[in-house]
Amino acid sequence: MEPADTVHRATHAIKRQTFQVDVAPTPDLFDSLERWLSTPELAYASWLHPQPLRVSTKTVYTAMFGRFCQWLSAQGRRLDQLEADDIRRFLDSAGSAPRQRAQSGRQRQQYVRQLERVFAHLGALGYGGNNVGRMAGLERVGQGDDQPGRFLTSAECEALIARLKTRLADLERERKGAEAWIEYRDLALVAVMLGAGLKVRDVVGLTLNCINRGEERIELSRPGCAHRARILAFAVSPIQAWLALQDQIHGNAAASPMRKVFEADRSVGFGRLSKQVTLSASSVHRRTQKLLEEAGITGERACAQTLRNTYAGLLIEGGASDEQLIDYLGLQASISAQRLRASFARAKAPPAQRQG
Repeated sequence: MEPADTVHRATHAIKRQTFQVDVAPTPDLFDSLERWLSTPELAYASWLHPQPLRVSTKTVYTAMFGRFCQWLSAQGRRLDQLEADDIRRFLDSAGSAPRQRAQSGRQRQQYVRQLERVFAHLGALGYGGNNVGRMAGLERVGQGDDQPGRFLTSAECEALIARLKTRLADLERERKGAEAWIEYRDLALVAVMLGAGLKVRDVVGLTLNCINRGEERIELSRPGCAHRARILAFAVSPIQAWLALQDQIHGNAAASPMRKVFEADRSVGFGRLSKQVTLSASSVHRRTQKLLEEAGITGERACAQTLRNTYAGLLIEGGASDEQLIDYLGLQASISAQRLRASFARAKAPPAQRQG
């Protein structure tokens, strides 16, 4: 943070400039791409030193990076030869050597974030390779690694799909309309996660122009990442019913391509909260959990991420290729698709085989 008198000094520095001699900053001899590749620990310490962090934080980060460099050296590798999956291998190796403590989930995430910053800096120094730290972060390396991925069982999945179908049929038979809009919305909410694999952040930001009703796809692609989620058959009706109800409630306004698909209930709350137009992430989790409970699914399996995992499992069971998994789920690389397959296979294996 700049001193409080920055503006005052800036407006009265003209005369003093006459007597100043421009002095180029002393170059950091250790902060070069060559140094980072040959002596990474020394380059890291030199790069970290001027950063506005606590001394204790710098000490911890330096020790962590040193430990990573020791592992890298043991592999006979340099930073420019690193791949995103190597970061996972390093994190998984923690605690395997004598006198090494296993890393917590928080420490694993710190490693990924630090390596992302390191490779961003290497890019500024002329390194032309990928930011493997960022790739590892996108693949959720270090996040949720303390527990295996979870999928709904076949029975749970069938129960949830049945709940979507029967409740929608009940609403239509009873000719419920705008007065039951929250129920229609929540059915569609779960449908896009179980039937299209959307993440919570995708749901919160979803707009009408993302949904291709004719091709039954949800388009979430962005630069450098293709994500064209295929809507599975059972999810089409709940989504279409909710969109049709939106058209009925809002009229021409509902046709705006940038209109958010999932609205919040503005009849509750107070102050600014009652003006919220779209659902928050916490609301998505609560509404999802409520519908899961109605389908008899409780406990650790009652979460939004499990619905996305289950969508991937349904695709795998349907014979999807790695390329299709990447496209439908918005994955970054084929290794992510392969890892999903392995996780799904473990989840489906008998208990005795899982332990092995």
